[in-house]
Amino acid sequence: MKQVYTADSVPMAWHMANVLEYHGIQALVKNDKLYSVAGEIPFIECLPEVWVQNDLDYIRAGQIIKELESTAKTEEPDWRCRACAEENAGNFDLCWNCQAERVASGEAD
Repeated sequence: MKQVYTADSVPMAWHMANVLEYHGIQALVKNDKLYSVAGEIPFIECLPEVWVQNDLDYIRAGQIIKELESTAKTEEPDWRCRACAEENAGNFDLCWNCQAERVASGEAD
């Protein structure tokens, strides 16, 4: 078993583990319950970690994580739905109110 990722948060660690599982790589999250003792022990030792169970998957898992991090979306500005005129957060691709798809700027109605 090898550590492949250290996350800033528990949800991010679980997200990475789930992405690896989706790609057929068995992953385990460690330290996901240590946030309550941060300060009692060094903070860096409390960070959640993702480990691959099969050492042979280590390189592939690292590549998947690197690709995922490099293609992470940048913060988008808020947008108004053309179907219902509701204001939506920039990270939504569907309107939260009517589920209409976001229309990219420059596209025709």
